[in-house]
Amino acid sequence: MLREWQKQCVQHAIEAYKHQSSYLLLASPGAGKTITAGYIGKGLIDNDKIDFIVCFSPSRIVCQSIEHTFEQVLHRKFNGRLGALGISRTYHSLINTTDLINDLSNSRVLVIFDEIHHCAGDGDSPANAWGMQILATIQNLATYTLSLTGTPWRTDTLPIPFAKYTDPDGNIICDFSYDITEAIRDNVCRMPQITAIDIEQVVVKNHDQLSTYHNLETLIEEGNISYQAIIKHPEVIKHLLSESISKLDKLRMNAPNAGGLIVASSYQHALQIQAILNGHFNKTSTLVSCRQDDSPELINHFKNGVSEWIISIAMISEGTDIPRLQVCCNLTDVTTELYFRQILGRIIRVTKSQSNLAYMFMLAEPKLVEYAKRLDTAVPGSYVYKKSTQLLDSFDNSNPDGTVKAAVDPFYINTDLELTLGKIDLNQNERYIPVSELQMSMFKSKILTSYLEKF
Repeated sequence: MLREWQKQCVQHAIEAYKHQSSYLLLASPGAGKTITAGYIGKGLIDNDKIDFIVCFSPSRIVCQSIEHTFEQVLHRKFNGRLGALGISRTYHSLINTTDLINDLSNSRVLVIFDEIHHCAGDGDSPANAWGMQILATIQNLATYTLSLTGTPWRTDTLPIPFAKYTDPDGNIICDFSYDITEAIRDNVCRMPQITAIDIEQVVVKNHDQLSTYHNLETLIEEGNISYQAIIKHPEVIKHLLSESISKLDKLRMNAPNAGGLIVASSYQHALQIQAILNGHFNKTSTLVSCRQDDSPELINHFKNGVSEWIISIAMISEGTDIPRLQVCCNLTDVTTELYFRQILGRIIRVTKSQSNLAYMFMLAEPKLVEYAKRLDTAVPGSYVYKKSTQLLDSFDNSNPDGTVKAAVDPFYINTDLELTLGKIDLNQNERYIPVSELQMSMFKSKILTSYLEKF
């Protein structure tokens, strides 16, 4: 059963294709873009406008999800084989497109670009030139194209491929738009509550000199401590996990299948988090990363199960549909608005058995706070502050290799992982004054609660 916005979008797209060949749909993460795209394709097939559908998406797990959804909508196979109505492929598969381009020249095909903004690069790595050329060729040869996105803005200023922009403002022009404010109003998406946790007092010891900082912003800007090092500090991990676990435990009292997502910065960081989660909190977890060939299977197993926590390194950022996720512990070092919104989108999907609130816990890194405030402007809310005294911790830089090692705590040692937990490398492509000791005495929490006052 389609939601009202989906019905309107399908009707609008079918009508629009009578006088245009391309269509851009913007819809909030979690609102149901994929199933909407499936019904748009079905409408074109039913109206004898196309014979085949090709979908491109960012990852293999999303590809599998699209294939499953389209088979349900079309009541036909969607695996590209004989008798199928379409095929789902990754953008990476554009390396081998000779057959596809030949088929497009001789067939009536709808090509769907899922999360089309990925094609412009991620801000750090630019778009692949040959890939963009192939996408442009495909767009020109396709009978119709449908571009999907949940994040139309790009803080790196890179334009979204194939999108139309206003002049001179440069705002994107969408053929159909359904934003998070509308989705929350219609009970399509959960209302997000973002808690930004700040550090009230940080003492940095550099040899014999002591410096005190009262928030993360000044610590990062003036204290010569990288954000990457801070998120790897065991006490920081422990505190954010404690807040996240406490919230998920309460939610699971009424919804036993509610799940939590922890986003790590690297595989080693994920192992560190997993060890603390198990050793200190006695919580088991599923860890998925691009290093593991069975990650798609692990994600599907978690999706259909009732276990509590899944730890991800850029595996569950966008398009991955696990509706039971309701809490996110954000410990990644990626601080772009695009990634922030993508992660938030993983926990705002509405389910019948869970409450309509989603919770993200993160550090008060200046950029992340800016994005949260921007979201709060779109979804009017309020700020709430709270303070809590925390355990004192320290970094010791007495090692000759220049790395920083945290104070020893038996909860953080897991010899099975072959990893010295708490060992932080401050010299990865960055310049920092050697730090011998960092003491954190308090955390301060800033809660950015988003809700719709006018509804």
